[in-house]
Amino acid sequence: MKTMLAWCLLAGFTLAGELPTSPSGEGGAAKVEEVSQTAVQAAFQILRSEYIRGGDLTFDELNRAAFQGLLERLDLGAELMRKADAERPMLRRGILAEMLTPEIAYLRPLAFAEEEAGQMAVHLKKQVEAKVPYLILDLRSAVPPGDFAVAAAMLELFVPRAELLFKLKQVGREDAQLFIANRGPIWTQPLVVLVDGETCNLGETMAAVLRERKQALIIGSKTRGATVRYETLPLDAEWVLRFARAEMLLAGDRALFRVGLVPDFLLDLPVPVKRQIFDAAGPVKESLFDRNRLRYNEAALIARKNPELDAYIRRSAGEELSDDRPVLRDIVLQRAVDMLSSRTHLQGSALKWPTGQKRLEPAAPAEVKKAQPVKP
Repeated sequence: MKTMLAWCLLAGFTLAGELPTSPSGEGGAAKVEEVSQTAVQAAFQILRSEYIRGGDLTFDELNRAAFQGLLERLDLGAELMRKADAERPMLRRGILAEMLTPEIAYLRPLAFAEEEAGQMAVHLKKQVEAKVPYLILDLRSAVPPGDFAVAAAMLELFVPRAELLFKLKQVGREDAQLFIANRGPIWTQPLVVLVDGETCNLGETMAAVLRERKQALIIGSKTRGATVRYETLPLDAEWVLRFARAEMLLAGDRALFRVGLVPDFLLDLPVPVKRQIFDAAGPVKESLFDRNRLRYNEAALIARKNPELDAYIRRSAGEELSDDRPVLRDIVLQRAVDMLSSRTHLQGSALKWPTGQKRLEPAAPAEVKKAQPVKP
């Protein structure tokens, strides 16, 4: 009986949470939080005996309802997965590196795999040797949760030696695992980091540490707050349970789990658009800069070609041209490039902005002398 009541208590959060929203705006979930365990147990006893389909509330049904309700309440803390999905390897691995402009480098880890930290170090060294002044680190890759040792290895490329990166606090243990930078940084120039709601636990950790240290400017949309280490255990031959086992803490013991990271500049890019851009095989620049449509100009006249006429003939034949397809633009990356390009332009202009408090008074008009009559 106690086991049944316990399962009913858990299941009650789900079933009672489906109550309609009250006029005051509080939903059923808020009502469930306010009732006592005695009230929840009494409600299930009534439903088992008086509900018009009480026979459907079998022990198996209550167990499944309790499990479903528990997963919904834990949210990012636990996830039911098929074993095949949990063991599926990442198809794309490595670091996507590209020069967006002569002054701006771009890096994006594709899988946050162990070998990618070393690959990132190689790219950063090349950019430092080339004296590239700016770097955009894109952490928006939608990948499964990873090992925090990888996040520490990537952060070491930016954080000074012997500095505390973050802590990992495991349930049931008083002490926390400390991750400390063991090497000197490679990149010490201005850094912009891109994040969104699909940023994985390692990407969130890296962005949070860099902003906590005031080493990076964060652009994008709010992250989920999945800054935990997950463990996966089998339930049967087909299903596994992935759940949070340890929590990441920043240097001041501040946690981000289920809180997330709010960027310095909020800018939302729809997830389907971002995925189409990331899945494209072309360079990153194609989603960044606009291309001019070919026109009939002096160069075409000399070459004895008319691109506008050629395009009209091909469209008339039912052929779809590249100019007719909708253009996908990564507006988050565009704004990051605009900000860094503006900084470069202002620094190169050598402008002298007025900084003093003294205001310049307008000069007094010169006196106009009246013309004297000329004596005859």
